[in-house]
Amino acid sequence: MIVILHNEACKDVAQSMQTDLVDTFQDHVSVALALDSNSNVWPGEVEWNDMLIVLYDGTSLPREANEYVKTFLAKRPDTALILPVAVDDKFPVPPGAASAYKALPFNNDSLGTEGRLIRRAGAMLGLRLQGRNTKVFISYRAIDGSQIAEQIYDHLLALGHKPWRDEAKELDGNTKILPGEPVQQEIEKALADASLVLLVDTPESYNSKWIKEEINTADGMLIPILPVVFRLQGDKKKGPRFRTLLHLQRWIDMTFADAPKKTTLSTSDLEKITLEIETYLCDIFIRKCRIPFLVEKCFRDAGYDWQALNRALLMFKSHRKFSLRLSRTVHSHCSIFDQIYDPARIRFKSFLQTQPHAHHALFVYDGDLWPEDDLKDYLDDDMIVLHHQELSALLTSNFTKLGDA
Repeated sequence: MIVILHNEACKDVAQSMQTDLVDTFQDHVSVALALDSNSNVWPGEVEWNDMLIVLYDGTSLPREANEYVKTFLAKRPDTALILPVAVDDKFPVPPGAASAYKALPFNNDSLGTEGRLIRRAGAMLGLRLQGRNTKVFISYRAIDGSQIAEQIYDHLLALGHKPWRDEAKELDGNTKILPGEPVQQEIEKALADASLVLLVDTPESYNSKWIKEEINTADGMLIPILPVVFRLQGDKKKGPRFRTLLHLQRWIDMTFADAPKKTTLSTSDLEKITLEIETYLCDIFIRKCRIPFLVEKCFRDAGYDWQALNRALLMFKSHRKFSLRLSRTVHSHCSIFDQIYDPARIRFKSFLQTQPHAHHALFVYDGDLWPEDDLKDYLDDDMIVLHHQELSALLTSNFTKLGDA
């Protein structure tokens, strides 16, 4: 549930925000308005995804509004999400009970389904949805990325995110994991609470065994990775230095005249990075809401049941009994990536080995519908790779037809 608390002067803006949020998140998140001069009561039970947007224009909050904010926070000591929005940029500090939270400035780019408000709200909800304690894990090589990582960390922290960086990870290029310690186990422990890995991809990062292990572990845990690629002017290469991450087709290019370890990021640099982080997290949130919803609907419309085997990894099981002797069981993975991402497909395959045998396994992807020629490399006797738009036709044809949505 999202509630937009507003005064009478901001009513039109609040209504526009409500429309944008409903259009973007569809039926997955309810959105309500609350006038700050009324004695409001939260419209529903306390839920994990409750968010309070406090829309203000410089006037003080009335007593009723302050009590409403305090009650909201008190009832959610560990899960409260609050986002003040400053309609007037002359008042960057929110009033009253919301004053401890950094405000999002309202401007011409704030509204619309692609607006800054949607990205920020989607990012906050997306982190919560993944159930990983709202952490952005910053991966870097200390020898030339420590200063950059620290600047990004401080900026994200000031915005209300919960970034995490391992300050003791590497010093002078040497890993802090001691000989004899289980490397994979230590990395999994560090990544256990991560919702996104922000990789500071500097020239020395590729030589770090630790970072390579972090990437492999994050892929295995289906934690999205966003590389920030730092290259010197004149370097004609594009994209991440880590080959597996090129398949993501998603990274941030940063070009500098001096070596990255001497770099001081500007406000615009930090905003660029933040924008990409929030956009990615918002995309993930929408995809995690939308794709399983669409896939479940296709299965249920075809007479199957629907069961989550691992909700964090979006692994599902469907079963339909046709007669006393004939039934069909299907395992499905709904990918959070906007294309066919090989590490996710490999993770699904390894997950299937832990499950009782099913008649079919489906890797369901989103984004653009791939042409048949591009799917030749993904032909697999053990798994069907398909776009969610193809699922209905496949189920209707009893698994004999693909390509007609």
